[in-house]
Amino acid sequence: MDLIYQNPFRVLGLPVTSSDKDIAKRIGDISLYADMGKPIEYDVDHYFPIKPIRSKESVKEAKQSIDQPFNKLFYALFWFWEGSKNTVDEMAFNELKNGNVDKALQFWEKEVEKGANSRNKSNRKNLAMLLLGLSQEGGVLNKEYYLNSLSISGEFLASGDFGKFSNQVLGANHNVELTETVNQYVDEMVSIAKQNLGKRKSKHKVTVKEILDHSSSYSDDISAIIEGKFIGENIYNIEQHIEIAQNKRKKDTTKSNKAGFELFENTQEDIKKLKSVLSKSDLKYQLIADKLAEEILQCGISYFNEYFESETDPGDESLELTYHAREIAIGNEVIDRISEGIDNCKEYINNKPKREKLKPVQNDFTFIYDKLRGLNSQTNISEYPTITRRFVESCIPKLNSIKNELGTDDEDYLELSDIVAGNAMGLCYEMLNSIAKYAEQEYSYDSYKKRGLFAYSLNQVEPVFDLVGKLHMSSKRRTDYNDFCNTGGFTARRPPYQRGSGSGRSTRDSTTTQDSGDEGGLAFMVVFGLLVLIIVFGSGGC
Repeated sequence: MDLIYQNPFRVLGLPVTSSDKDIAKRIGDISLYADMGKPIEYDVDHYFPIKPIRSKESVKEAKQSIDQPFNKLFYALFWFWEGSKNTVDEMAFNELKNGNVDKALQFWEKEVEKGANSRNKSNRKNLAMLLLGLSQEGGVLNKEYYLNSLSISGEFLASGDFGKFSNQVLGANHNVELTETVNQYVDEMVSIAKQNLGKRKSKHKVTVKEILDHSSSYSDDISAIIEGKFIGENIYNIEQHIEIAQNKRKKDTTKSNKAGFELFENTQEDIKKLKSVLSKSDLKYQLIADKLAEEILQCGISYFNEYFESETDPGDESLELTYHAREIAIGNEVIDRISEGIDNCKEYINNKPKREKLKPVQNDFTFIYDKLRGLNSQTNISEYPTITRRFVESCIPKLNSIKNELGTDDEDYLELSDIVAGNAMGLCYEMLNSIAKYAEQEYSYDSYKKRGLFAYSLNQVEPVFDLVGKLHMSSKRRTDYNDFCNTGGFTARRPPYQRGSGSGRSTRDSTTTQDSGDEGGLAFMVVFGLLVLIIVFGSGGC
């Protein structure tokens, strides 16, 4: 590692705190010895087994390397802090001079283990440098030495001690931007790591996770820079692919399934890399994982919604995309959305036989549900009988078509017929309820007018009930219908054929209209109970 073994300060045999005058004098001494053909050695030559090359060219290069303050400080970071008047340093350097590397390590490690303090700032710097130099010996990485050096360097650079070190190297009035020097130092440390990267933990290879774990001692800004050098590209790749998938999905929802699968495939390596490096509790991993999962999920949803009521079946592919999203998601909110999507897809897939059965009459079902939505938006109560009659008349041909295709006893046919009947009767109940309230307010003591108003109202709804009675209904709905007719004095109508048992429930989303019909039965009992009371007690008052 030339930055250490051939460090300019080692080549010149000078401490990093040497002045320009000291450097010039040392170069003169070395040149003189070279001219005389005599080799020259310094104590620092023995700090590592690899000796420095001290030739005219290397000396010249060493001088040029530290001519400028920025470069001088940079190379000083890759050499020892001598001349700090520290007893532990003096003992350790003496051991290094004599080739006792282990002893020097013991001196510095014992002092550093006490924690950072004003007395051991140079000890930490020197221990980090010795470990880094030893980690490169023999061309094979000593992982333990390298990682410990990385961690201790971080502590030193993040503290105010680096500023004191810089002042000793350059003088108190220097104008070198320390952050730039640290960044360059980090670049070199990262370069060493990248040359020795392994996908799994091993004796002579480091993993990205190990590097990032030992970089936590650096300042937050520098830690983020180190992290970015190892996983920044992975995060960028994922974000780019998310944007591509999003644009494709919005441009053409018919191909949103393809966009989702491509997104999943194109980000597999990157998300696996992040997962191996960052823990699931890491906020950065959570954010990118959830963002990726959400887009894959949205591709599945868009595809599902696009083909939900078409000849194309989106169920299987939408479910597969949703499962892919679940593999990646971390946050509870995203997971909840995914779980809901899985349930919806499974329900859709399980209902495939029913959809196939209803496919020939799907347009008839759609027509009736559209009519139901229009019916429930009506607000003019006085027109309810006319509106309801027209509604039933328009539905009868469609119901007949469905009956002819599915059969009179088919539960989906009966359920839809029940919904039509229930909604028709419900509007009539609502009108009669309004009439009852009006009569109580306006004619509370006039039974004759009450009966007249009720008679008129019943005459209005009777044609509707004639039509409703001819529809096929479940037993429950037929009972509601018959009770009303008996109370109102109507003739209960029946279709040519009437099923005698209750019906099952369709999986089609008919919650709103179905509930309207069921509530109509309850409304009927309330209204007619009220009507009977009014008529009975009104008669007694005449």
